[in-house]
Amino acid sequence: MMHEGAFSAEGSFERFVEHLAAPFVVTADARHFITYTNAAFRALAGATSTELVGHAFADALGPATRRDLAAVLDRAYRTGVVARNQRVGPVLEHVMPLCCSIWPDVSPTGQVRHMVIELRHATQNEITLGLQREVADRLLMSALREKDAADTAEESWRELHYVASEAGRLDASLDEATTLVAMEQMALPRDGAWCIVDLIDVDDAMHRLAIVHPDATQQALLTDIEGRWVPHARDSFGLPAALRSARTTTVEDGAAAILATAAGDATLERVLRDVDAGALLTVPLVIGGHLIGAVTFVVPRGAASFDARDVEIAETLAMHSAAAIERARMFGEALELRIRAESASVAKSAFLGMMSHELRTPLNAIGGYADLIALELHGPVTDAQHVDLARIKVNQRYLMGLINDLLNLTRVDSGHLVYDIVDVDVRELLVSAVELVEPLIAQKGLSFTGIECGDRVVVRADREKAIQVLVNLLSNAIKFTPPGGTLVVECITEADVLHLRVCDTGIGIPADKLEAIFEPFIQVKGASPLPEAGIGLGLAISRSLARDMQGDLTVESTLTEGARFSFTLPRAPTAFPSTVAPE
Repeated sequence: MMHEGAFSAEGSFERFVEHLAAPFVVTADARHFITYTNAAFRALAGATSTELVGHAFADALGPATRRDLAAVLDRAYRTGVVARNQRVGPVLEHVMPLCCSIWPDVSPTGQVRHMVIELRHATQNEITLGLQREVADRLLMSALREKDAADTAEESWRELHYVASEAGRLDASLDEATTLVAMEQMALPRDGAWCIVDLIDVDDAMHRLAIVHPDATQQALLTDIEGRWVPHARDSFGLPAALRSARTTTVEDGAAAILATAAGDATLERVLRDVDAGALLTVPLVIGGHLIGAVTFVVPRGAASFDARDVEIAETLAMHSAAAIERARMFGEALELRIRAESASVAKSAFLGMMSHELRTPLNAIGGYADLIALELHGPVTDAQHVDLARIKVNQRYLMGLINDLLNLTRVDSGHLVYDIVDVDVRELLVSAVELVEPLIAQKGLSFTGIECGDRVVVRADREKAIQVLVNLLSNAIKFTPPGGTLVVECITEADVLHLRVCDTGIGIPADKLEAIFEPFIQVKGASPLPEAGIGLGLAISRSLARDMQGDLTVESTLTEGARFSFTLPRAPTAFPSTVAPE
């Protein structure tokens, strides 16, 4: 086995790639043992050089990635051919899958001694292309399963009827996995047939998406020329033919048509000459009147050409294949939007957290200097100036409250909050929360009926965060209930959970806003003209806190008739029986 620093004279290769941003690995022999890794790869794998060197390369990454990566490594080692931008790993395992490029180090005798491997995150185009390829591969492998040809026309038409009946289920499915399962039930009734799929990409360029052969030996040959056998405008089959005439076309001498595309490439010509090709049947892939590609069915040399029944089955398969491939494309676009949204959310949270911290310092200074002036440490202050200083303090406290809400939101969204879940006495919890807002209740002139909850009811919660939720609900009820209104706090017990309810006789919430109010920065329009209405973060934070404690926060309300917020928490196993308050 090669030791580190031995890949090139005096380790110059290692010195060159050690601090590159892209992860690099060097492997040896057919088992792909790691002999060198640069710093970027060690960070990706979360391991040291000592932990990685001497182990199989594929084992350094996730188990789902390992299967795809092993296949790519084996092919590069077997053929000695450079492999570029090979996507490894399923799209849904990570936010962004990986692509690898492999450069085999081939000895004068043709033996691969080492392989240099570069990894990077796949681009969105590659994610979408990978989804399309998975759809096409599964479709074509199912369509090309070898089976006995139908002995009679009745049997053939029975299969055609089956394909047509399955089309309804295929078209109705919006779920990718369900679509693929439906595809696997289709079959083309020709022995030894194989397929080629060409697509038009986002730049209106042609590319070969997949080549699928039922014979493993032939498939290996075709896989090895992947990326070299591409559609050319002069081709008499496939996408070039569909672009010239958007109709199903047949080429009787398929071998000659295929070999015509290999002009000037001896290796490609040799492989294509070994492929068993008879007649070719090209069917356009069309979505909404737009050509998106073509699928070409190939029968073995010497087999009967395609008849009307074959054409009808092929066109049916192509129609539904086009829909499935388009769904994969749309899924890829949706995935890109999700990745962008998640990135934007992370950036937003980071920005809000940073700005909130930066704003707290000058606001604290403003409050401190206002207090010093009010204490007349720097000279006498008139009554009018005291009033102005009091207004400064009110607004300073209001802004500080908004900033604290922003900080709480960023902490909740980032998952950095730590919860101390313990047994908590519910009555003590409610008393502590009500005590914090009692001056506001009196100031607003509200009627408070007291706490309706039995003794010794225990829940599992983080006490401080549960109080934060309750204070938020009580504060909202006070804000949006006119003077003279009523405020009620009660608890309703069930077998495993307890509902802490805050009810008011305030302005209420429109039916179409009952869920929207739990989204950040959302408020009911015109609900309160007062500045203390805030910026719509309290309920979003409260629901997140409740759910992180294995509970929930919901609301029932009728406009102008008040609202009832229900804060649910799991009951502790040691909870004592309690008297259930009447609703």
